[in-house]
Amino acid sequence: MAHPIPLPWGRHYPPYQIAALVRLLRGKGLPADGVFTSAGLDATALDDVACRTSVLQHLAAWRHALELEADPGLAFQLGRALHLPDHGTCGLMLLSCDSVADYFRLAQAYQGLMPGALALEARTEGGDALWVLGESVVRELPEALRLFLVEQQFAQLATQMQDLLGPDVRPTLARFAYPAPQHRAMYAEQLQCHCVFGWHRNELRFDGDVLSRRPRLANPFTAAALQTACDGLLAEIEESAGFAGKVYQALRLLPDPGAGMKMVASSFKMTERTLRRRLALEGTSFSTIADQVRHSMATQHLQRPGASVEQIALITGFSDSANFRRAFLRWTGMSPAQFRRQQQARRGRLLAG
Repeated sequence: MAHPIPLPWGRHYPPYQIAALVRLLRGKGLPADGVFTSAGLDATALDDVACRTSVLQHLAAWRHALELEADPGLAFQLGRALHLPDHGTCGLMLLSCDSVADYFRLAQAYQGLMPGALALEARTEGGDALWVLGESVVRELPEALRLFLVEQQFAQLATQMQDLLGPDVRPTLARFAYPAPQHRAMYAEQLQCHCVFGWHRNELRFDGDVLSRRPRLANPFTAAALQTACDGLLAEIEESAGFAGKVYQALRLLPDPGAGMKMVASSFKMTERTLRRRLALEGTSFSTIADQVRHSMATQHLQRPGASVEQIALITGFSDSANFRRAFLRWTGMSPAQFRRQQQARRGRLLAG
């Protein structure tokens, strides 16, 4: 399904992650030039401070690396190679935070400044501080690439905590929303904690006591100055997403994804007519955006065990399951049951190696 909605994947990000990937591959004696070309870059771009890349370019680079390198630990190695200073202004702000609690809060708030395809949510549960990783945006990517993204992000988050507090700080538990892959032993080795597979979400837990600790390089004045700079950078990205992108995000956040235009217009403090006109100026419509939100949520819920088609129809704002089935067939060319069987078969192949 085409997505005219301008998701926050535009060319906003310095290519530091691509540069780190190139260094990693070259260190293994592998030809890394294909990483540049797959991402639409040349070698000089990585030394250009004005160069900006998109998440889609990063996905192309990561996909090429997977084709080039058979080492199942590549994603973990890349995540371990990316320290907070490698993340530019945002990374330096996080490194200067006055407490780890501030780091969690700001890392979530400013994640739009880092070229990640997974949504990060900071939580406290049962005395633990944890990151929950959302995969809804990347559900349709190949399984190997999705695993690569999760593995890299987990390793990156574990590395960032050690950047803040020292090498002795480790996660207490990692859980993954997919079956254990063949290289499951590598997870515990790289993350240095117990790992559980087949959970209902991806989460990385730390002892809640870390939240009150002060990072080694804490400097509230530096952090405040860098946060001001990050506010400006984030505003530029949000502005470039356009009004359609804002409507898309608003619908995702509403408890009822079937909410009408009147409710959404009210959240923007404008009339339905104004909302309709502004979307038309960007070549889309409210019904198109609402359709895309429902499609995204439906595929996400169908890949989770337990929820019936009838329940998912209600969750995604349909009046009955028959209307949901018709819409899903239009979106994907298959019924919800066929889609669910396809995803179960993919997970089975992954588990079998």
